[in-house]
Amino acid sequence: MKNGFALICAILMAGTMVAAPKAKVNIVKCDPKATTSFAIFVDNETYNACKAEIDAYREVLQSEGLGTYILSSDWARPEDVKAQIIALSKKKPLLEGMVFIGDIPIARVRQAQFMTTAFKMNENTFPREESSVTSDRYYDDLHLDFEFIGQDENNPRWFYYNLTENGAQKLSPNFYSARMRVPEDFPGDKMEVMKKYLQKVVAAHKEVNPLDHFIFFAGHAYNSDCLNVWRQQPMLFREYFPQAFKKASGNKFYNFRQDNYMKFKLYNEIQRPETDVMMFSEHGAPETQYINGIAPAYTIGENIESLKRTLRNDLRRAVKRNPDKKAEYIKEMSEHFHLDPALFSDETLEAERVNDSLAAANINIVLEDIQKLKTGARLTIFNACYNGSFHQTGYVAGYHIFNDGRNVVAQGNTVNVLQDKWADQLIGYLALGIRAGFWQKEVCYLESHMIGDPTFRFTAPEGVDAAEISRALANQSYILDGKMKNEGVGGSEYWKEFLSSKESIFRAMAVKKLTELGELNSADLAKIFDKDESWIVRLQVLTAIAPFVDENTLKVVEKGIFDPFEMIRRQSCHYAGKMGAENCKDELIDIVRHSHEVVRTQYATQGALSLLKHDELPEDIAKNMGSFFNNIPKMMETIKDLNADDLKRESEMRTLRNNPLHWKVDELLEVAGNASQSEYTRLVMIEALGWFNYSVEREKIANAISGWLATQELSPRIKREMIKTVKRLRWE
Repeated sequence: MKNGFALICAILMAGTMVAAPKAKVNIVKCDPKATTSFAIFVDNETYNACKAEIDAYREVLQSEGLGTYILSSDWARPEDVKAQIIALSKKKPLLEGMVFIGDIPIARVRQAQFMTTAFKMNENTFPREESSVTSDRYYDDLHLDFEFIGQDENNPRWFYYNLTENGAQKLSPNFYSARMRVPEDFPGDKMEVMKKYLQKVVAAHKEVNPLDHFIFFAGHAYNSDCLNVWRQQPMLFREYFPQAFKKASGNKFYNFRQDNYMKFKLYNEIQRPETDVMMFSEHGAPETQYINGIAPAYTIGENIESLKRTLRNDLRRAVKRNPDKKAEYIKEMSEHFHLDPALFSDETLEAERVNDSLAAANINIVLEDIQKLKTGARLTIFNACYNGSFHQTGYVAGYHIFNDGRNVVAQGNTVNVLQDKWADQLIGYLALGIRAGFWQKEVCYLESHMIGDPTFRFTAPEGVDAAEISRALANQSYILDGKMKNEGVGGSEYWKEFLSSKESIFRAMAVKKLTELGELNSADLAKIFDKDESWIVRLQVLTAIAPFVDENTLKVVEKGIFDPFEMIRRQSCHYAGKMGAENCKDELIDIVRHSHEVVRTQYATQGALSLLKHDELPEDIAKNMGSFFNNIPKMMETIKDLNADDLKRESEMRTLRNNPLHWKVDELLEVAGNASQSEYTRLVMIEALGWFNYSVEREKIANAISGWLATQELSPRIKREMIKTVKRLRWE
């Protein structure tokens, strides 16, 4: 009854939105002679206040040959914006991208967590403001279909949507997009801040600036603090940004270990005006860049002082949560660590408050710090959780681009992000002078966003026709959708020429584009993997061949486990687990036994082995596997027990999302096909099976569910989820 009432409310709310009057949209047309076009969406208040600057932005883009629209309105809802995008996509010049300036409605997406890299919050138990993903894929990927479910009561510019079964179940954005949104808590007049920012954007477009200065920073606890990951970064980025490696000053690679309070050294590097790109690979929050952990102690005295400080801070947090338990907490700490309770007296806590606060503040970078800086890099990348949360009151990426520095565009994420994702895929586009937005399209997840100017580009190297490549990238989106013929710039023959290029970035680009166009099969990709010496080309091949999940794929994954490039090794181990690649078992065991230097690959290997058949693992390996491995018999027992508590069954089923047990598929299908269980638990089981999209058993799963769709009487909810799962398994 409760669910029925909620559904009625959602329908009524959706109906109310449809009936709401549409605000007038004022459109400044683009140059009809341009090759491609770009759209600026802006609210009326921002446009009226910043008209000269926005018009200047349009003019500089048109001078570069990019036809630019300006669409201004009092945008009431996301549907109004999307309707204009769809209309522009049907016109010429072809639309390649867009930017949302100021107060543009924010879409928050649900029932699409499989499109994120890591976000797995239970949407049924957590509030929707916490368990939804802020995503402009609502706007830039027209292959997706969404169902409006409500407007936020406390944040009326947030609109919630479910991803439906009617559209695609994979991401393939038609356009690039970005947000220019001054953080609400940024000091000063917001319109003046926006004006100053747009002025530096226009200035950046007029400069001659090749990408020849790059800085990389690895933060505390990221990628398991693996030094092998960090030490290979210079070799990797030399392929991406060759001009930055012509002299020593062109590239810098920092690690949190270089100073206990690394933020102060980073202040100098962040503000270098000659920097072109700065990349942070770290943990993050909307308002924080996590730089250092607790400083290592080298003496007994330092260890004791570190312990005391940690316990004092723990006590303060505990008392804040529950003041009545202060005495109990002090007693427990004192007895456990054999400390004098006087160390936690009110007098001691007050005396050490400032020092404790400074020690905590000095290990991270927060919004107040960033606001005072002058970020020097034209483009800043945050390979971190939440730093791109533009829907929040304050967010890291926004503070970087809107401070008084040179930063005009950033990339970040609106929720948490997988540490093992390939964050720099095809980032070499930037060094070729291709617009930043085109690179963003290549690493697009539900949570990944550009903040600032997506049309920014560096000066192209001599002999590179960046304008033509950009046109090819724009055209290909239309070719894939059948809206353009597969010929000319952006067609198959165009990309085939890149396969023989001396530059690895062109070959990597060709691998991805030709695979998307259906011109390369798994046998073709396997040959390239064997012959090409480039790290980025082979990693591109590994990524491209993975969805085939055939004999060629399994052989490439097996070879990749011993590749000299750590990222290929790590991803191969992950794929071995995701696929159920029993042919890789010996290689995985070898890594566990002998490759202790690759810490993050070890982590991936342990995870992969836990998903393969357990009865064939050597005793020395099996006894050191983690809790998931040991819990599988009990987990399967709970899943199959229709009389078990629904919440317990749900919890175990949800575990399968990150842990596809290929050798248990027959048992899982028996559960999923049983209509006698509660609708909800069956729904959870069917959704979990959609995460087997790399599995060698995926077609068996898809066929079984397709059979149920054809033969069983199904509720609308179950039917929708089944359709989504089949599409996910078949990459549709």
